[in-house]
Amino acid sequence: MLEELRAALHASQREDPLLPHLAERLKAFITASDNAGRITAWIALHDWTRAGVRIQVSNTEDGTRLASGDTVRLRLLLHALEACTPARDKMRSGIAALFAGADACSLLAEAGMPSDRGFFAEATGRLWAKVLPEPHDASDLQQLCRRSYRTTEQVVRFQRWPVELFQRLVYAILPPTDATAWLALRQSTKDAIHLLCARVSSQGLTPKLRSRSRDGAVVDSPFYQLGRAAETLLQAWDAQPPADAACDAYLTWQGAIRNCRSEIDEIHRQIGGEGISVDIVFGLDVLTRCLSRLELLGEILVSAPGTARNALVHRLLSRLIKHVHEARSIRALSGSNLRMLHRRIVERSGETGEHYIARDRAEYHHLLLAAAGGGILTVGTTVIKLTAADLHCSDFAHGLIYGFNYAISFLILHHLHLVLATKQPAMTAANLATILREKSGTDGLDEIVDRISRISHSQIAAAAGNVVIVGLGAFAFTSVWQLLFGSEFLNEQVAQETYKSFSPFNSPTVLYAALTGVILWLSSLVGGWIDNWSAWHRIPQGIADHPLGERFGRERFTRWGTTWRNNIAGWGSNISLGFMLGMTPALGHFLGLSWFFDVRHVTLSTGMLFTACGSLTDWYSNGFFLFAMAGICMMFFLNLGVSFALSLWTAMHALEIPNADVRELLKRLGKRMLTHPGDFILPPKTPMKGHDL
Repeated sequence: MLEELRAALHASQREDPLLPHLAERLKAFITASDNAGRITAWIALHDWTRAGVRIQVSNTEDGTRLASGDTVRLRLLLHALEACTPARDKMRSGIAALFAGADACSLLAEAGMPSDRGFFAEATGRLWAKVLPEPHDASDLQQLCRRSYRTTEQVVRFQRWPVELFQRLVYAILPPTDATAWLALRQSTKDAIHLLCARVSSQGLTPKLRSRSRDGAVVDSPFYQLGRAAETLLQAWDAQPPADAACDAYLTWQGAIRNCRSEIDEIHRQIGGEGISVDIVFGLDVLTRCLSRLELLGEILVSAPGTARNALVHRLLSRLIKHVHEARSIRALSGSNLRMLHRRIVERSGETGEHYIARDRAEYHHLLLAAAGGGILTVGTTVIKLTAADLHCSDFAHGLIYGFNYAISFLILHHLHLVLATKQPAMTAANLATILREKSGTDGLDEIVDRISRISHSQIAAAAGNVVIVGLGAFAFTSVWQLLFGSEFLNEQVAQETYKSFSPFNSPTVLYAALTGVILWLSSLVGGWIDNWSAWHRIPQGIADHPLGERFGRERFTRWGTTWRNNIAGWGSNISLGFMLGMTPALGHFLGLSWFFDVRHVTLSTGMLFTACGSLTDWYSNGFFLFAMAGICMMFFLNLGVSFALSLWTAMHALEIPNADVRELLKRLGKRMLTHPGDFILPPKTPMKGHDL
């Protein structure tokens, strides 16, 4: 084989040091006696063509094309096949035998298409596929793609092939158009289109989607009609030569796909005012992928042979290879199916976040009063927590008592419309991301900068109101306690330990405060998820329509349903936050990881600190008080900062905010901070420009 290649190649390529290795791998493929051997040799040859060169991975399949230096080995292979006719003919014979013994229907119809088992069953199946060994099947082209492209870098590399390079490979290795192998591929393509249409019909006509589609008979549904359009297109494709009817059939086919997409848009509109489930997102994802695959296959069928069709085939193969590679990825499954659910949660949180932003001095003063009320209530929460700490019971019981204490306190705050500063960032971040998605252009970004300045001074106002009032209230409580009972509320040892526990220099306060920020973020997700779950299952309407309403009053049950709808998100986030704050230290102590699992909530910690101060006569002369105050400041920045950063990142990811918009926003934000820093601390006397955002 080596001598044949050297005789056929140009003199400048005959002594190429890579040529012997190429000849060895070509010979292994050509001399293979069965398809299993051909597949093994093909993978070895394919790996050799891309060895020694690494490319930067991109998430887009339309990234920068590979440079000539990245395709040296591949081009040598093409030169050898184009120049050496015997090697090319044997290569084509091997490929023809490989295709003749394989079924492409599975690759075309199933690659990248999640099964009808649903999200959780699919995720479980992918997990097992990662763990269990896979037997080799020479007739499975999906497996061939998976074995040929085992890493993301290899997938991206194929996506970036220049079209001319792919076209040369097609001409070099594929058998003649009259070969038997093409008959099998042609039939596989027809079968794949039929299967995809059947999948669209079965998925689109399920009760969960049909109930949210336009009214009409099943036979009139675009999901049902798609199969008929496919049959007409395939009949026209079979005509030799293709008749003019093929053009009409393709136009009908395009119209059928457009109608299906329009019906999907209608389903999205129908669920816009209610909750959404993972299963319905899963079904819509299946429909969208099937339609995209059918659209591309139809375009290939009616395209004339040449560069244009080769480009379409390369695009199809790029998608198939990517989908096959992701077929075992739980992360890819979660990313595609949970994004819409997360988006709905973010949008609902964003609506709540609007209430935590002061836009003028009147709202600012109202926010200060609400924060002061929250601080007064937190004094009672702190006292109960410190009292419960003296109880002799298990870690679990302590965590449960703390959780109930916090949850009840937060629920009272919620229903009295008081403010706890650390609960705001997750909601305001979601609101900011929602506005960022809707606004574009110079004026839009300027309005968003205004919104950020409002969020900033609103957060500062709420935190200041909480911290100042809870500190004064805790100090006043200990003074009254001493007058009434003649003793300190906390003994000196407990008070001193409280000082030390808040110091960022003598304890892991920084770590605990950051973990608390994570818990605050998680509680906002729980609240949004419960709100979405309630809307999806129409719980408020179910309460209003409950049969007991006939006995106890339909108006009363309707009012209860409205109360549920207006408060379920707040109940979910407040209760979950309370129990996460209460149980985290207990869990850490139980696991022996107290150095990691503990919480430092700025408002609650301030109450505990000043309770300790009121229990000591010389607290102000103790150096640990200054350390503890430094810890309180760290808690303020970490509680709010971590919660806001995580919420903003997840919201922007869910809403798919372009990175370019974020970079431009950061530039404008930096400029505003340098020129008008006061806007981020105090509100303007008059409403800002973006008042109606």
